[in-house]
Amino acid sequence: MITLRSSALTTVYVTCCIGVSGFALGSFVQIVERFIAARYDYWTEMFFVIAQVPFQWIFMRRSSWRSRWRYALIALGVSLIGSIALLPLLLYHRLSGTSPLAATIYFFGVVAFIFVLHALAIARERLPRILTLTWVVYRLGIVAFLLMPRGVGEA
Repeated sequence: MITLRSSALTTVYVTCCIGVSGFALGSFVQIVERFIAARYDYWTEMFFVIAQVPFQWIFMRRSSWRSRWRYALIALGVSLIGSIALLPLLLYHRLSGTSPLAATIYFFGVVAFIFVLHALAIARERLPRILTLTWVVYRLGIVAFLLMPRGVGEA
């Protein structure tokens, strides 16, 4: 079970998870930005990371607040691990450059890894398995938003 013993440690952990995820995914998007229709930067990704927790809590309405908080720590930790896994790609791109296709293939490898990690963490903590499915749905919704041509949905 994930536990953090002090509120100061929890604050540092949450801030680190959100900050590193915002940086890594915001930097990744710069590699593939010509294929991204929406405006996207570090702040956008930080918003998506933060918003994922209340989105997932919708599917935990019968769970205790302790379970919801445990899930939030898991979701943030999985995002942090995935973001750290992107750092070699970001470093390589900075030093040598990489094509958007190669970066996207690497990215989806990381996504597959963190999908498995998320599912294992949910099972270990005996949280509702639907959380892995809704985690995927949430992230696919973000991808759809990012790829939506500009002007769609505007009045």
